[in-house]
Amino acid sequence: MADQTLVSINPFNILGNDERGLTASFAIPREQSDFIYLTRKSGSLSGNSYHEGKNKGTSPKIFILLSGRITFSYRKIGDNESHSEEVVAPATIEVSPYVTHKVEALEDFVILECNSIENIQEDRVREEV
Repeated sequence: MADQTLVSINPFNILGNDERGLTASFAIPREQSDFIYLTRKSGSLSGNSYHEGKNKGTSPKIFILLSGRITFSYRKIGDNESHSEEVVAPATIEVSPYVTHKVEALEDFVILECNSIENIQEDRVREEV
């Protein structure tokens, strides 16, 4: 189970699921105008970085997993203990500042990052989980 003070993982609220497909809702804790669309292939790794929360796009860092299945690993900076959670779409993932994180694709996935490239460039520090 994710440490809610570091990372919050929330499945979408399923409103309906029938032969046409899935209808679900979700919310993020702020107004958001910039998004980064990412696809990743099964077996790939992304991340191994943290953010200091210098801008609204990184405090918290928010991901919206639209399709696929991932392992989301994280560790608070200064701690040795790391955590891993399997996340199945659709779900949101909120990461607090000073929490290094990485994503392993267990299958092909689509994710939205709730920030801009500028937000990340201004506030990204590389560190292994």
